[in-house]
Amino acid sequence: MKKAPFSWRAFISLGLFAAFLMLFVSGIILYLSPPGRVANWTNWQILGLSKHDWQNQHTIFSLAFAILSILHLFSINWKAFWSYVVAKTHAGLGRPLEFSSIILLALLFGIGTHLKVQPFSAVIDFGESLSASWEEPASRAPVPHTEKLTLREISLQFTSGTSPEELREKLEKQDIAVQSLDQTLESIGTENNASPEEVYKLLE
Repeated sequence: MKKAPFSWRAFISLGLFAAFLMLFVSGIILYLSPPGRVANWTNWQILGLSKHDWQNQHTIFSLAFAILSILHLFSINWKAFWSYVVAKTHAGLGRPLEFSSIILLALLFGIGTHLKVQPFSAVIDFGESLSASWEEPASRAPVPHTEKLTLREISLQFTSGTSPEELREKLEKQDIAVQSLDQTLESIGTENNASPEEVYKLLE
């Protein structure tokens, strides 16, 4: 049986579907995710990926979708596609009501979202309320981005009278490995399979 030749058109079409699917999933996850300060502090994850990881996935697959879309146009035949667009544009201009309606609708969505008016503000507010629901007062970081502070900085800001060396010793007694006094809580947590929040609590 003769093997079918590699089809670039099929490859690009499947790639577009895969990229769209990933954009759809990552978009929903990012919409439902907690604020960055909470996600970083608690080491929030879904399917083994942090919020930052999901943001990276969304960015890369957005780029892949754009590139594959351009390749898709060329695989169809650019001249034929452009002729089709011109023909349909002329047809659209021949229907001023429909053409004006879609332009006004696009402006409504863009301006309405920017000004946060209903019903767009409801979607935005709902997402923000979902994000805020992840944050509990008991688990808040002492200051924003505490996970980026080193043991030296923790010693100066939050544990008066306790030296960085003593903080390191306290962690090591609880089986938390520390490579350096200039290592951040985030880095220490990553190397010890713990969240920055859990590492910080061991210092209290």
